[in-house]
Amino acid sequence: MSSNDPAVDAFSSAASPPLAGPDAVLGRRTFLAQVGMATGVALGATFPTNAQAEESPTEAIKRIVAARQIINVHEHVQGEANTETLLREMDSLGIGRTILVGSPWFTLSLYEQAGFTRHDENNAAIVAMARAHPERFEAWPTVNPLEADKVDKLKALVEQGATGAKLYLGHGYTASRRNTYIFHPIAMDDGRMMGLYEYLAAAHLPVCFHVNPAKPGFMDEFVTVLRRFPDLKVNTPHYMLSSMVHSRLYEMLETFPHLMVDISFGHDDYLRTGLQRISSSTGAFQRLFSTFPERFLFGTDYVVTSLRPQSHDWYAERTQAYLDMLSRPTYTTPLLPGRTLNGLALSSHLIENLLYRNYGAFQRSQPEGTVIARELAWGRLRVPSVNRAPGEALDPPARRRRRRG
Repeated sequence: MSSNDPAVDAFSSAASPPLAGPDAVLGRRTFLAQVGMATGVALGATFPTNAQAEESPTEAIKRIVAARQIINVHEHVQGEANTETLLREMDSLGIGRTILVGSPWFTLSLYEQAGFTRHDENNAAIVAMARAHPERFEAWPTVNPLEADKVDKLKALVEQGATGAKLYLGHGYTASRRNTYIFHPIAMDDGRMMGLYEYLAAAHLPVCFHVNPAKPGFMDEFVTVLRRFPDLKVNTPHYMLSSMVHSRLYEMLETFPHLMVDISFGHDDYLRTGLQRISSSTGAFQRLFSTFPERFLFGTDYVVTSLRPQSHDWYAERTQAYLDMLSRPTYTTPLLPGRTLNGLALSSHLIENLLYRNYGAFQRSQPEGTVIARELAWGRLRVPSVNRAPGEALDPPARRRRRRG
């Protein structure tokens, strides 16, 4: 195995929690109570016990994996046909609970021309999976920003058991044959989105908000939403696409108290690059996690689909790389053969927070009357300055033409 350490490579020894029957449906109050029991922590109680304080990082990983306490806050799945595969891998990898985010067909198929379609179909599937296995799955459906009935649709899904939402506004992917955003048809602060944010904040429902700050106007749109709805609970995945710009992460996390960040890198190209980036800047990442011990979440973003089935080794190697990166001073991984990478060797307390405690507190929190008292220092965000009217969506940057000859 990649770590050569049986204390870390302990996936197969984990004991499975009981699965609920297909007719089980949790009310939100009952669900939140179960999250508290599953994470073993009351809201805000993230301090380690004396025994845990003496653990090495690898010992903490072994214990958490064996107890299947890991919470994966970011996963896509094609449909109910993938349930047994996902449960089997979760059991093997030490993951007790997975948040399933709603996905359009492009995300699942990688067929660009599909665009933002078939999301209602996927929403129905992940809600059904969460209803059948409420102790293992949560459903965070997505919505089409252009649909007039998006709030009513989400409310209906919440009544069926959904516990959050996923938004693709802010995703900077542009179509290959035309320079247009596929996931960002309107601005994040467009008036047509206000009712959705208001509902999410009032209901204390978290939202996974994929934002690419480098795109013109995107950060301005995002900050406008966070300021207007300060009680909104937000997870920005992939280090907020800012793992190279720590000043941006510091500034945003210091300013907005209900903003969280998940550490998923997603596709293998990004995962390899991310692991190498962390390896070359361990001190900076250690300071980041230590400064904000309650603001980071564990996620993978693998995309589980029958269209591109993967082996157990595929899932195990990638999950092992994440855990080794967090817990070991050095490690190797089949993702980067022949390389010895530097890890973070975080304390057992920080590992415990990141792998499951932070999510329990985040999901169960109920912000009311939050005041954003800090003025945002835009210079630390390192984003292009824009001249944008409120609610205005800017066009993608013009593509450079390739030179011939």
